[in-house]
Amino acid sequence: MKNHFLKSSIIYFIGNILLKGISFFTLPIFTRLMLPEDYGSYSIYTASVGIVSILMGLQINGTVSISYGNKNIEEFERYVSNISLFPLVGFFISLSLLVTFPFLIDVIQVPSLMFGIMLLFQSFLGIIVNIYMSELVIKKLPQKHLIFSVVTTFLNVFLSLNFVLLFKNNTYLARVIAGIISTGFIGIYILLKYISRINLFFVKKDWIDGLKLSLPLIFHSLSSQVLNVADRYMISYCKDHAATAIYSFSYSLGSIISMIWQSINNAWIPWYFEQLKVKNHCLIKEYSKQYIIFFIWLVSCFLLVSPELVYLMGGKEYVQGIYIVPLIALGYFFVFYYSFYVNYQFYKQKTTLIPIATMGAAIINIILNIWIIPKLGVIGAALTTAISYFLMLVFHYIITSYLLKHRDIPDSYLIRSSIFMTIFTVIIYVVLNQIIIRYTALIIFIIIYGGYIFYKFKLLKR
Repeated sequence: MKNHFLKSSIIYFIGNILLKGISFFTLPIFTRLMLPEDYGSYSIYTASVGIVSILMGLQINGTVSISYGNKNIEEFERYVSNISLFPLVGFFISLSLLVTFPFLIDVIQVPSLMFGIMLLFQSFLGIIVNIYMSELVIKKLPQKHLIFSVVTTFLNVFLSLNFVLLFKNNTYLARVIAGIISTGFIGIYILLKYISRINLFFVKKDWIDGLKLSLPLIFHSLSSQVLNVADRYMISYCKDHAATAIYSFSYSLGSIISMIWQSINNAWIPWYFEQLKVKNHCLIKEYSKQYIIFFIWLVSCFLLVSPELVYLMGGKEYVQGIYIVPLIALGYFFVFYYSFYVNYQFYKQKTTLIPIATMGAAIINIILNIWIIPKLGVIGAALTTAISYFLMLVFHYIITSYLLKHRDIPDSYLIRSSIFMTIFTVIIYVVLNQIIIRYTALIIFIIIYGGYIFYKFKLLKR
């Protein structure tokens, strides 16, 4: 059991590196090939894709993992295939609205109707891809997940680079076209794969079952998306696309923390659900403790090298990112921690409770953005992000610990780790320009954690 969890974590990590991490590793290329204005515009486009995808599919793709527990394998595969038809209805409705009401083009922040149609198409296919990826995760097929990630990633990168070089005068259009073609190939392949499993007799039932679970998740997903992108819209409105580009670049750089968390979480969720079923709370507590210690170490090391990563990945045009990345990384640490509580809510299928915390944090985020961004600009946006994610952690902690009366990990872990990471982030700002101090601390951190791991392995052998 333990080996399977670790093996799956490693495979998902590699897959996530390829699927999402490639955007991190190609940052130096695209930040130099694209104008900052185009880079900022494209970041707004991808943000709009995320929001439209939620509304178009009514978050039915988020029910794949939840529905697995009460269905046999044949019912589950039929359910997954049947709900893949649902976003198609949303696509045609969205297309009709966009053509009928042209002002929606400005709402989704695209230059023309053509870009709006492309955005809708990419959103639809992205939902299909998410459904399939969720199916692979919950069925514990990390190898297939890895292969799929490799194909998806390299197709997207190959097309993006070629189109950016081809359309040098409009790199924004180049990235949009590349994304649509790559997502289109993958999405159509999945739809063809699902056709043989679709059972029209059960479509209505599966859609109703799915919507019962997904409708409350819409508010959770929309609120999460608002937390991710509201600051970019606000920066674009208050400042310009160049400032949006700097912030989006810094956000992408900080998202390496999220990428690693998502990789482990893909393996954690099936394992965690199984341990809850057999009430193996001692093992959950021990794994949670090691997971938290690892992540504290990881984020700390990342913060210590973040200034050099900004210089390396962005160049002089994005140098202001050194003041943004630490706060983004701190925010992602709070996201990692809140997953302990929200995962249990998903396990109990309390989808009506989940949006409460996320919506509360999103509303506070919008208020803080309106107040702080005009005064502090992109640094203010990073600050509001970290604060909002911490509040979301607190809200989900209250729901799980007090409303659902469940604790996997002691409260002291939450208090001590949050205080430590907040103080450490403040220290990072003090020593941002002190490279010797930062790298000395990095070496010390690596030695200490290496010794800790060695000690733990000796205990395991005993």
